[in-house]
Amino acid sequence: CHHCDFRLPIPIACPDCGNQDLTAVGQGTQRIEDTLRAALPQAQIARVDRDSTTHQRDWDDLYAAIRAGGIDVLVGTQMLAKGHDFARLNLVIVLNADGSLFSSDFRAPERLFAELMQVSGRAGRAETAGRVLIQTRLPEHPVFAAVRAQDYPLFADHELAQRELFALPPYGFQAAVRADATAQAEAGQFLNDIRDCIAPLLPDNVHQFGAVPMQMARLAERERAQIFLESPSRKALHHALNQWEQVLNQYKSGSIRWHIDVDTQEI
Repeated sequence: CHHCDFRLPIPIACPDCGNQDLTAVGQGTQRIEDTLRAALPQAQIARVDRDSTTHQRDWDDLYAAIRAGGIDVLVGTQMLAKGHDFARLNLVIVLNADGSLFSSDFRAPERLFAELMQVSGRAGRAETAGRVLIQTRLPEHPVFAAVRAQDYPLFADHELAQRELFALPPYGFQAAVRADATAQAEAGQFLNDIRDCIAPLLPDNVHQFGAVPMQMARLAERERAQIFLESPSRKALHHALNQWEQVLNQYKSGSIRWHIDVDTQEI
C-alpha cells in the first residue's frame, strides 16, 4: 500500500478454496509495460511510478536516459503529467480516462479536466508538433469536448451550472466530520449517535447525512467513516460545527479519533 506501506506476498493459492489456478487482473502500469514490450520489441520502454522511482537518483537516471535519446516510450501514472519537460515527446496517450469520471467526489470532472489539460501540455514542447490521444467510451462527455477544444470557459460554464443545480460549492458550503476506529461499525455508530444528539439544535438550513465509509476506508489499520454537513449559509454551517465540536470534545476515549474538515477537498 502506497499510503501505509502494508505489504503481503502474492498468494500461491486462493485463501478460501485453495485453488492454485490464479490469474493476474487489472491494467496497471506494469501490465501496460509488459504489453508494450511484447508489441514493440525494439523500443526502449521505461516505467515511471512510485515503485520504480522511489529515490531522487532514480529520477536523475531517468532524465539522463531521456536526454541521451535512450528512451522511446514512457509508461506512467499522473506523476508524468506534472512539471516535466521532455523535449522529444510528441505523442501522449491517456488510457481509461473514464475511470476518473466515476467517483463519489463531485469534483472528479474538474480534476480530470485539469489533468488532461496538463498532460496535453507535455506533448510537442519543442519544434515537433504534439498529439494527444484519449481512450474513452464517452467521447461526447463535456469534459472531453472542452479538452478537445482547449476551452476552459466551456468546461467551467457547464460544471458551474451542474454545481448550482445541486447547491454544491461554490453555491453552497460543506464540511465533513470524520472519525476512525478499529472497526468501521464503531466509527460509523459514533458519528451517527452524535448526529442524532445535536439534530434538534441545528438551524433549519443545515442538512446532515448519515455516516458512510471514507473513500479510503482503511488506513494504517484504522477504519475511517465520515458525515457530511451542507448549508447555503456559511454562518449556519459554522454554528452547526460548533455544536458538533462541543459534543466531540466531551468524548475522551482514545479508541476513536475525530477531526472536522471545513470546505473539504477530499471526499
